[in-house]
Amino acid sequence: MSVTELAGPFAFFTRRWQRQVPLGLLFWRDMVVIGSALNLAAAFFGLMALGFKYELPVALAVFHAPLPYNIFIFGAVWRTAELVDASKAATARFVATVWLVAVTVL
Repeated sequence: MSVTELAGPFAFFTRRWQRQVPLGLLFWRDMVVIGSALNLAAAFFGLMALGFKYELPVALAVFHAPLPYNIFIFGAVWRTAELVDASKAATARFVATVWLVAVTVL
């Protein structure tokens, strides 16, 4: 079975890492929309955990739960940017870096 025929739960990640998803879709949908929504939800539930008097490590774990996805999408955007022209690649990489820092710190 080739990578392009791969189906199932890992196909989402495999296609993105193998640069089979267009940069625009990867950047706007997977990083900006889905990634930001996941981070907002995690921040909300992390603050809720603090409000319900859970221990700080639990709240921090909930808050940082999307971090593996964030790092993966950042890496996928960085790799896929190699396939487009230099100005689009530089812009995508810069914004992806700013986004990763912002969702990790904020």
